[in-house]
Amino acid sequence: MDKIEKKWEYFAKTNPYFAVSTYEKFKSENLDKVALKDFFESGEEYVKRIWRDIENNFQTEFKPRKAIDFGCGVGRITLPIAKRCEMVTGIDISENMLKEARQNSAKFSISNVDFVKGDNDLTEVTGKFDFIHSFIVFQHIKPKIGGAIFKKFVKMLSNGGIGVLHFTYFNNQPSLTQKIRFRIYRDLSWAYKLRNFIKKKNELLIPMYLYDLNRLLLVLQENDCHKCQIRFSHHGVEGALLFFQKGKETLY
Repeated sequence: MDKIEKKWEYFAKTNPYFAVSTYEKFKSENLDKVALKDFFESGEEYVKRIWRDIENNFQTEFKPRKAIDFGCGVGRITLPIAKRCEMVTGIDISENMLKEARQNSAKFSISNVDFVKGDNDLTEVTGKFDFIHSFIVFQHIKPKIGGAIFKKFVKMLSNGGIGVLHFTYFNNQPSLTQKIRFRIYRDLSWAYKLRNFIKKKNELLIPMYLYDLNRLLLVLQENDCHKCQIRFSHHGVEGALLFFQKGKETLY
């Protein structure tokens, strides 16, 4: 198990819902029936917005046969997607997240979801898919690895299939000193351990990375995904939700 996987297993064991959506009410010590209801309703509202954009701009009455939700966590977005598809594959690096997602799937009586362990090579994922989705996940993966996964997903997309994948690309908030400090903590584990020792804390740092949108767009162009749309996001850093369809448009 590598360092990143260990971190996400730790989050899954201690604060699985907060790790997905970082609001205080979703911390394990605050999580009650009302907070859980809000948590899953937020996933349903997000998917409604995604579907509206797809049906308004790409394909009316969109109903994929096979779909992927990459970085599925406890199923906040996977389960609403399952209501709109024949079969969904939820992928996550954490076995504990997958365990919680399976329990939530059973709780909501959703049976058309297969939850599988993720790795850099997508070993457990084969075939073609009509819809591939990921939100606030790639930002925690090194761009070299995430870029390779992105290429594999684009190749897995069926002709006419639609991808909706989120990437962070710019950070305008912290000072230069803060940026340098974060990179040191992110890339040098001993430095963050020393920081915890000095502060007498036991906190894990969630890694954050920025992607080059030019490289991502080139991958889409090279793989016959010529119809694209971008929705911007802001979660502390600037993000872009890339909507794209394979093989439905030609180059100008």
